[in-house]
Amino acid sequence: EFARLQDAAPPVPYREIATVIEAELGAPPETIYAEFEPAPRASASIGQAHAARLADGTPVIVKVQRPGVADVVEKDLAVLADLAHLAATRMGFGEYYDLEDWVAEFAHTLRNELDYTREGNNADRLRRNFADEPALHVPQVYWQLSTPRVLTMEELRGVKINNLAGLDAAGLNRRRVAE
Repeated sequence: EFARLQDAAPPVPYREIATVIEAELGAPPETIYAEFEPAPRASASIGQAHAARLADGTPVIVKVQRPGVADVVEKDLAVLADLAHLAATRMGFGEYYDLEDWVAEFAHTLRNELDYTREGNNADRLRRNFADEPALHVPQVYWQLSTPRVLTMEELRGVKINNLAGLDAAGLNRRRVAE
């Protein structure tokens, strides 16, 4: 189910994505980027990713938050908090499990996912911390084109870790990848 939420959400129409970008960055994607692919490369529950090129030709991925997703998340979290409270106070297993604290922690984590600047800052920190590790490349964040709802990062090509045939075809050592 989590994989489905991450990778298989229906895409948001381009005009809605362009509206988010314009609201966040002050201009439509066609003005900001030298090229911007209207069809997403990936679409997930919180946002979707579009390929683009900077003015200097650098290929990037632009992650754009779904319009209205923050409101939906807050409503869902409120329902979840109510259910946790109900279970904690009226059901036998409530005394053994701290459901309300679990929901609060989950809500905190999910709210952090809605702020793409946190993701960008984490990428920058990883890049600094692993600068001497040749087997790891963390994409560059283009901060002048990033906000809490839009994240522009260096495009990297790769193989998903669960695509064993793809890893083998690329000549990658699975054990080394796992390490």
